[in-house]
Amino acid sequence: MPEVFLVIALLLSGVAALLCVAGKRKLLNFVDYGHAQTVAHINRYAAARLLIPVLVSLACAYAAGVRPGLALPLLFLIPVSILGAVVWIAAGINRFTVD
Repeated sequence: MPEVFLVIALLLSGVAALLCVAGKRKLLNFVDYGHAQTVAHINRYAAARLLIPVLVSLACAYAAGVRPGLALPLLFLIPVSILGAVVWIAAGINRFTVD
């Protein structure tokens, strides 16, 4: 069962890497890029915050490897960490906006 967590970590790190190299492409649909000073800074900011679910997934993979019975309850931590990262990104975008 730890393999599932490793696959999720790989997918999420791919999304973070995509945001990091996206440059000025507007990839996030919950961010208002219209008032943004620079899109590249927002993408890099979001990529750094999306590494938190990757770390949570890797920690869950380790915990599921040590105690396989915890694999199913640990699976619920991944969406919670993704939601937390999205809320953190959306709340922190205000520093990039121009009034």
